[in-house]
Amino acid sequence: MKDNTQNTGNEISQLGNVDQIREILFGSQTRELNKRFEKLESDFKRSFDEVKNKIEQNQKDFNLRLDNEVELISKKIKNLTTQQQEEISDIRDNELKQEKRIQNSMDILNDELSAKHEQLYKEQLENRNNLQEEMNNLKNELFDIMEIKLQELSDLKLSRDDAAEIMMETAMRLKGNQLEKQIVSVQND
Repeated sequence: MKDNTQNTGNEISQLGNVDQIREILFGSQTRELNKRFEKLESDFKRSFDEVKNKIEQNQKDFNLRLDNEVELISKKIKNLTTQQQEEISDIRDNELKQEKRIQNSMDILNDELSAKHEQLYKEQLENRNNLQEEMNNLKNELFDIMEIKLQELSDLKLSRDDAAEIMMETAMRLKGNQLEKQIVSVQND
């Protein structure tokens, strides 16, 4: 019984030692990786929020332009109506012709308004779709790179130098630089 108790105590202390050794060897790297992943996540969220804000701003701009166009066309319609009323009071004989002319003008203006509205709506939709597609492509590319690097990490037993090189290369790619260019510039210095 004492032997079993001692063996269990030794095993527990050895496990504690293994955990301590693991913490010493990989603790800082694990914390660093966690920090980097958190930074990547926050950067991705910030980029997503920026794209969302751009879409919202484009929608506001679209609505403002549409309101301005409607107001401009309304003013044109009011001007035409006022002009028509003056002509009706001055010339009773031309009443039918003038009503037809106003109706044609209003139809043209309505057609213009409809065409402009449709054009602006299509542009807004296209801009939104393009931004969404670009954001999805960036997200997929980031996840693909991370998945490849994680797969490489899990498939290989890495030395500290190899792990550092992979992490440095990932960081440089995320930053937009290539590791080879940085290494060559450092070696040339």
